[in-house]
Amino acid sequence: MTLQSYKEIASKKRLERDLKFNKKWLILEEKLPGKEVKDVLTWPVKSGYLSEKEIAITESSLVEIAEKIKSKTWTAYDVASAYCHRASIAHQLVNCLSEVFFEEGLQQAKELDEYYEATGKLKGPMHGLPISLKDNLNVKGQATTIGFVGFAFEPEKFEYDSQLVATLRDMGAVFCFKTNVPVAMMMPESINFVYGNTDNPFNRSLTSGGSSGGECALGALLGSCYCGIGSDIGGSLRIPASLQNLFTLRPSSGRFTTYGARSGLPGLESVASVNGPISTRLENLEFYCKTVVNEGKPWLHDPKCLEVPWRTVELPEKLTFAVLKHDGVVKPYPGISRGLDIVVEQLKKDGHEIIEWEPLHHKRLGDIITEFFLSDGGIHCKDYANLTGEPFFPYMEMYNTTKEKGVSELWDLHAERTKLCKEYLDKWNATAKKTSSGKPIDAILLPVSAYSGVSNGKFNYVGYTSVFNALDWAAGTVPVTRVDKDIDVNDKDYVPVTDLDKLTYEEYVPEDVDGGAISVQIVCKKLQEEKVVELMKLVSKSINTFDYWKKQ
Repeated sequence: MTLQSYKEIASKKRLERDLKFNKKWLILEEKLPGKEVKDVLTWPVKSGYLSEKEIAITESSLVEIAEKIKSKTWTAYDVASAYCHRASIAHQLVNCLSEVFFEEGLQQAKELDEYYEATGKLKGPMHGLPISLKDNLNVKGQATTIGFVGFAFEPEKFEYDSQLVATLRDMGAVFCFKTNVPVAMMMPESINFVYGNTDNPFNRSLTSGGSSGGECALGALLGSCYCGIGSDIGGSLRIPASLQNLFTLRPSSGRFTTYGARSGLPGLESVASVNGPISTRLENLEFYCKTVVNEGKPWLHDPKCLEVPWRTVELPEKLTFAVLKHDGVVKPYPGISRGLDIVVEQLKKDGHEIIEWEPLHHKRLGDIITEFFLSDGGIHCKDYANLTGEPFFPYMEMYNTTKEKGVSELWDLHAERTKLCKEYLDKWNATAKKTSSGKPIDAILLPVSAYSGVSNGKFNYVGYTSVFNALDWAAGTVPVTRVDKDIDVNDKDYVPVTDLDKLTYEEYVPEDVDGGAISVQIVCKKLQEEKVVELMKLVSKSINTFDYWKKQ
């Protein structure tokens, strides 16, 4: 097909989406902040376009909303309407939505209200609660493009919900839209030829990250009600969450169902793609996890899910954190290093023990993950792109040029990965010789990525996250602060250790990333999701980021 054809198809799809917005909620272009306004975090509330009730709803947590619906202070329709209005404003600011189905969501909310009125019973523990969905989660009656033009109308509507969506729907959750992703969900920025690029609301000249960038850009603007679902195969939850100072949990495989979602690399088993919650508030994240696991019992519906209920974890009074400041491949931006120092110093003041963590196999494990991604020779991605003749973005060019691996070569990679993971686990256990308690560390504390905000096209390294996809360990992100161009300046005496490190160092311009987000990553071993969440709560309380969004 011709180059023009993919553009025409994409244009048709965008027009179809745009016609689904409620005109009453759209703001005239001349009334929106101009391109020179970079930070739009508080604009939805301060602009005057939301009513006091809409602000009250969207600034409440999921638990608070559930209580208000139960007491009939608010209806599910009230909540969905406020949620859609604020999401519409967010989209006009940063281009974060893909599929829009406000009418269906409002109808769903209305039916929940009618059910409650008729029976006096709530449908389930998420009755009337709005949940945002990453584009790869199929919703019955809607499309799923995952960034491919060839999927814009293929199929035009899915006939089924992904298992997670079905579970949430049965619990009473309401769905009104899905969010933008990069092509195949395999790039660190959320850009595609269908819907374009999603900007970062902290600084709109910066990327929102990928592949859950649409989710996280929306989350930063949607308020305390926000709880969205993203996915992670190399950092796709943690990277965009860190770039928008959001909480997220990257669980080990088997805790949350992934069955029935659309993938750009279907059938890839060498490294697991997982989904997890993203939110402005830890309260929402914990509520989601407990409810989906204990009430939804995903092991009854997905053969890959483990029968492991959400457990109660009590942390010891004194914890030991191993801190990784530099992985030996790419040094983090100054703001990231400062944020990590803030957390470490506060934890020390609180009486916790800090030891150093020397990186082990980070580069090799990251390289192996990439080889897994490319092991089919890029055939799936090439086939999907060839549906319309759309070209590959530079980030994706390797899928267009790589060769398919033989089975024996792939098996050798599996064996090498397992060996390196065993050595990483041994290193964790060996910390018992270094701690004052004589027990291994409780967690690793490290950057989420090297970047505290980065311009489009310059996100070149995901090693701080992908290593834990190789290990399949549990990890979470905690917001710390924001970039200050006058403080977060480059160390002129630093000597880069790799070519990529040199490129990252030279591309850093404090003025360009001013106002960007600064987060840290907390990592525990496989299937320790509950402990990660408890540690996120402890760190957040220690550095006082529980009310982070109220400070904006």
